[in-house]
Amino acid sequence: MQSNRVLNIRISGKERKEKVRKLLLDLAHFKNLLILLIRRYKELYGYYPTDQSILYGLIKEGEYSSKKEEKLKSFREVKENILKDEELTRFLKALKEQKKKTDNNYILQQVIRDVVKSFKSYRKAYKEYLKSPKKFKGTPRSPKPKKLKYLMNFSVELNVNTFKRLEDSILISLRINNKEFLKVKLPKDFDFEVKSIRLKLFGTDVYADVVYKAELPKVEKTGKHVAGIDLGLNNLITLLSTNKDLKSFIVSGKEIKAFNQWYNKEKSKLQSEIDTIRNKLSQVEDEKEGESLKQLITEKLIRLKELSAYRKRKIDNDFHKISRKVVDVLKATDHKKLYIGKGATESKDGVNLGKKNNQHFVSIPFRRLIELIKYKAEELGIKVFEIEEPFTSKTSPFADIFEVKRIGKEYLKAKEEGDKDLLKELLIKLKKLTQAVRRRRGVLKDKVLDKIFNADCVGAYNIIRVGENSPRLIKDLKLLFIKLCNPIRFKLTDFLYKVSCESLCECRGIAGSSSLLSRVESF
Repeated sequence: MQSNRVLNIRISGKERKEKVRKLLLDLAHFKNLLILLIRRYKELYGYYPTDQSILYGLIKEGEYSSKKEEKLKSFREVKENILKDEELTRFLKALKEQKKKTDNNYILQQVIRDVVKSFKSYRKAYKEYLKSPKKFKGTPRSPKPKKLKYLMNFSVELNVNTFKRLEDSILISLRINNKEFLKVKLPKDFDFEVKSIRLKLFGTDVYADVVYKAELPKVEKTGKHVAGIDLGLNNLITLLSTNKDLKSFIVSGKEIKAFNQWYNKEKSKLQSEIDTIRNKLSQVEDEKEGESLKQLITEKLIRLKELSAYRKRKIDNDFHKISRKVVDVLKATDHKKLYIGKGATESKDGVNLGKKNNQHFVSIPFRRLIELIKYKAEELGIKVFEIEEPFTSKTSPFADIFEVKRIGKEYLKAKEEGDKDLLKELLIKLKKLTQAVRRRRGVLKDKVLDKIFNADCVGAYNIIRVGENSPRLIKDLKLLFIKLCNPIRFKLTDFLYKVSCESLCECRGIAGSSSLLSRVESF
């Protein structure tokens, strides 16, 4: 079985970086001009001209040719309409000049394709919005140009006409007539078929993403255990397994959270300095002093971009290592399925968790972590499923989680509709059904058993119960109490560099009264 994979290569060397960066900025400027032309055309004539061949025909040298009469007619209509308006004519002239400057028709065609795709996606979303506005957080907006000065992220895909595979490297043609090339060295023993190359700008960093086909190894799916992961901020990963030998464990997210706080402070500080200098610049009359302040602003903006690029590299590196470690542990302990709660990713969508928590949740890319775990696990024959997790960490592990979720959906619907009487009634039902009360410091108290559990472990266990559609997965009650009450906690660095699969196995017993166990037997 073959699968597409991406090899991310960071371009080094000042001259090499600048060469690629200039090309990408030229392409971004071309994209901005094309978007402005299409938006202006819509204002004047009531529709978006998003035929790819017509758009390319407008800027290419020579006559537009097509075997279809309808295409020729449409092209002439669009061109005549453009020439009627002074602003559209100026945009078209600027596009032709930018095409010459870019000097790579193959890449420009891809940029045009991306712009067309963006407008088509917008129109599709807008039609869907008119049918059911409640599905959207706001009115979909058409693509708009981005200021190159503040451009943080831009990428373009190259087809096979723009690069050549050598023995141990790839030669990329950046500008054709100027014969400007970029040579990217590949890792040793890289024997995979390269499908395409993606040049990417992020902050001050430039990358060449090599998209290649990899033959996935045949893995015998002999696993018999399932595991659940609850994602969070302070506790980044809480993992609970049905394997009796694998201890529940928590990987701290405080290191990533602290790093994110540092980044936000540094970013805010730089932004404040830039704003102060801009205010000063608006009051300065001396030309030399003004030029000096402009140079200082440029330096601060570069520093801001460098900071963002560093943050991306750091978090991406940590998430790669975390996902690899988690997947290796699951494979070594004979797992066949993994269920991941996706509440951390959905918390970004309009949920108010308070100013500080909102900042952390939006900044930390949980979706990236899930995707990394997913593809690495599936390569080793472990199936991964994402589970909606409302009420999973607020419900007793011995309560009927399926009834709680059913009533919970009705409660959320009533909340959306603003039915206060129904809300009160459903809230009373939910409190009875969950059989638990959430306490501070991440603990959950079962009101029936009078027993305290770790809330995140309960969340992970309930995620498995929902995924497996089973009310009771771990029959041994003493073992279940151990898994829910006694997770091992790891700092991020300890988990990455000191933990082995052996250290996570062989759960030890805990003291528990026989009367408590007998009280649970009835559930």
